[in-house]
Amino acid sequence: EAKEAVRLLVNGTLKETDFYWHEGMTEWASLLKLQASEARRQLAERAEQLKQEQAIKDEQLAQEKDKAKEEEDRVVMEAVRVRLKKRMANRYWCHCCRESFDEPIGVYGWGSVVVQVVGALLVIVSFVVDGRNAHLLGILGLAMYWGPELRDRFPSLCPHCKSANFSRPEKTDEQK
Repeated sequence: EAKEAVRLLVNGTLKETDFYWHEGMTEWASLLKLQASEARRQLAERAEQLKQEQAIKDEQLAQEKDKAKEEEDRVVMEAVRVRLKKRMANRYWCHCCRESFDEPIGVYGWGSVVVQVVGALLVIVSFVVDGRNAHLLGILGLAMYWGPELRDRFPSLCPHCKSANFSRPEKTDEQK
């Protein structure tokens, strides 16, 4: 066989000037040509083997990258889900228009401060002024002064549809 002949040539049992022949050859050739063709064949086999090994490594690397990407996507989606869950847990939900919102709009704003100041002034004026309507002026002043303090009794409103029919966010253990 060719491998055996090349081994004997390398060991020195055969010489480069010796000849060989096999079926399909038209004439005898020197072992030097056999050695060169065997070297090319072995190099081609080794190159093919390396190519196949590299293809297997590339496939494994691609699979690992795909798994890493899937894991990264899963982690990102979980983080988004948790963040949205926390955000939605702190939001109000309107039963009328089915919208969610961060804060309802209040009936009172800076105007409530002005109303309280005017109410306090009316109470003071009612003590200073004599007359039959002074006590009505005092009652009106007290109502104006204490009215904004009672704003929790009046509903806040959905900013979308101005309805008072909404759910408040549930308090988590951290908020309690």
